[in-house]
Amino acid sequence: MTPSEDPQNRRPGPKRPPGTPSGRDQVRRAALDAAASLFAERGIDRVSVREIADSANVHVALIRRYIGNREELVLKVFDDLSIQLAALIAEHPLSGQPHGPETVMGKWVRLASSLVISGRPLLANDEFNPVHAMARTIMDAYGLDQRAAHLRAAQIVAAALGWRIFEDYLVEAGELCEVPIETLRDELARSARRLGATPWPSPPDPAPRWD
Repeated sequence: MTPSEDPQNRRPGPKRPPGTPSGRDQVRRAALDAAASLFAERGIDRVSVREIADSANVHVALIRRYIGNREELVLKVFDDLSIQLAALIAEHPLSGQPHGPETVMGKWVRLASSLVISGRPLLANDEFNPVHAMARTIMDAYGLDQRAAHLRAAQIVAAALGWRIFEDYLVEAGELCEVPIETLRDELARSARRLGATPWPSPPDPAPRWD
């Protein structure tokens, strides 16, 4: 045995800093969270896997091992945010979701819009996604049947997406700048609840005043 082969002469590998993610679950969680924040802040195509690895404090090779290539990472981040958002809707029924870009809803909206704009697929988890969670809330709260609840849930999520993406434009175009933004956001949540309580087929349209 040469001196270099003697176990006593081997140098230990580099120590990992305290708090560094280790193991499959920790690495995946750190990478997905870091990617979600960076994608929401800068857009999908302006963030590299290495930047995500650096932000998550993990080795880039571990992202490829535990999550996949860059495109697989993008889709898994959206799926992960969808599951988180669905859980929040289930935990806080009828309360509405916050609007900040750092929130789960804010990240989900930004990533969803980036996926659509870039031509990537916007895939829904068949068993647990925000529309399903909202539909379940509507069925429990207002007694709508399954089909009606799913339609109203889809409409509510569409309105929530549209307002969050175009809020600045809608406020300016609607000449609503003097109305406090929290008042407008609260009204959005109130209108969502009213829509959620509306059966389908819908009641007759109100008659226009000029008829």
